[in-house]
Amino acid sequence: MARPSYSKADIHLLHVFSTVVEAKGFSAAQIVLNVSASTISRQIADLEARLGVRLCHRGRRGFRLTDKGETVYAAARTLFSALGQFGEIVEGTRGKLVGKLAIALVDNWALNENALIHRALRKFVTLAPEVAIELFSLAPDDIEIAVQDGYVSLGIGVFHNHKPGLHYETLESEKIGLFAGRGNPLFDVRQGARADKLLTQANFAKRTYLNEDIVAPISKGIASNAVAHQMEGIAMLILTGKYIGYLPQSLAEVWLRSGQMRSVCGGKYDLPSDIKLVRKRGEHANLVVSTFIDCLR
Repeated sequence: MARPSYSKADIHLLHVFSTVVEAKGFSAAQIVLNVSASTISRQIADLEARLGVRLCHRGRRGFRLTDKGETVYAAARTLFSALGQFGEIVEGTRGKLVGKLAIALVDNWALNENALIHRALRKFVTLAPEVAIELFSLAPDDIEIAVQDGYVSLGIGVFHNHKPGLHYETLESEKIGLFAGRGNPLFDVRQGARADKLLTQANFAKRTYLNEDIVAPISKGIASNAVAHQMEGIAMLILTGKYIGYLPQSLAEVWLRSGQMRSVCGGKYDLPSDIKLVRKRGEHANLVVSTFIDCLR
C-alpha cells in the first residue's frame, strides 16, 4: 500500500492546527492567524477529513485534544522543526547565518551578570544579527524533553540524571549554597553542636526538580512541608525566615549583600554544581547552532 503524500495545503492546515493547540483554543488563535473562528473551524475539519481522525473536541467544555490529536500535534512539531533545520542547513551551505535559534535554559539566570549565557548571547547577536532567537525557561527534565523532541536545538542547565540519546558537555561550574533568612534560628549560628542541632530541627524548602539525595545529601534528614518549582520560589520561602534551602550563590548574592540571607553554618554545606550544554546525540549542528556553541565555548 502506497504511503499518502502531503501537499503544501496539508502543511498549512497542520500549521493552523498547531497554532490552535499552542493558543489553547480557537479564540486566541484568531489573533495569531488573523482569521475568523469559523475559518479556523473549517480548516481543522478539513485536516481531520484529510487525516481520517478526530483531532479535538470543541464546544461548551472548551478546546481539548483527543489522544490522536496529541499524536498528530507531536508529529507536526517534529515536522516543523525538521523543515526549519532544513532551511538553516541550506543557508549554512552558503555561509549565511540566518534562521532561528531556540534554546531552553534553567530558570533565574538573569540576575547572574557573569553567567556564560550572557556573554555567549551578546557575542552571537553581534555575529548573527539576522537570526531569530527564541528562549525558554524550563525545569531540567523539560529542557531534556524539548531537546529530544527537537522543539529546541540546545539546552543549558544542571542535569543530574543523564538520558540516553542526549549528549552532555560541561560548560562551567557554579557554587550552590544552603541559606537561611533573617529570623531563622540558623541565621546567627555559624558552627558547633548548637548549629548541628538546629539543622536537624529546621524546615527545608525543596525544589521539585532537584535530586537532593545526589546534590545536597545533608537535606535527606531534614523535615520539609514546602516545595517550589523555580529557584525564585525557594528564595521567597527562605526569606520568610521559616525555611532553609539551596540556591545558586549568584542568585542569593543580592540578599546576602542586603543582610536578608546568610549561608548556613558559614558555608559548610555549600557545593559545586556543573552547568551543562545538552543536545541530541548524533544530530548534525547547522551553522547557526554550531556558531552559538562556539560562542559558549
